[in-house]
Amino acid sequence: MLGMVHSIPIHQDNLKNFKLQAETIILRIKDHSKELKLYPNISIGDPDLYPEIPADKPIQGLGSIVDALTTFQKVLQRLPKGKLSQIRIDLSTLLGSLKERMTSMRCTPKEPTNGRSLDILLQNNATHHITFGYFVLDRLKQFTQKMIGNLDQLKSC
Repeated sequence: MLGMVHSIPIHQDNLKNFKLQAETIILRIKDHSKELKLYPNISIGDPDLYPEIPADKPIQGLGSIVDALTTFQKVLQRLPKGKLSQIRIDLSTLLGSLKERMTSMRCTPKEPTNGRSLDILLQNNATHHITFGYFVLDRLKQFTQKMIGNLDQLKSC
């Protein structure tokens, strides 16, 4: 069983780079929310309402982080362009760095956990892109903050 788990030490500079990329995403989300002038503590729906968008999904190694961020990337790509472009680019950069790390560790990529249900969710919310976008960005911010607190998970697949 232990032979199935790949784990290698991460140089501290790499952890700082991942953390910096994640903090940049959080900052851009906060700036975007301020520009929209939305109430900062707005609650759009119950956290269990959209399980396809994993803010509170447990982090269990690099694979689970990549899986969650890939979901966020898919959702952001379906939202209208504009102010979200830089957040998309930042997320893509972070995801690319994490996927390179997975390759270097010889991790097996996970199958997407919610493909069909995510497509249905996106289709059903296509006309509500402002509130849905705000909701998704809030969940991305939560997940990214959680990732920063669990950077040690980047040491295992």
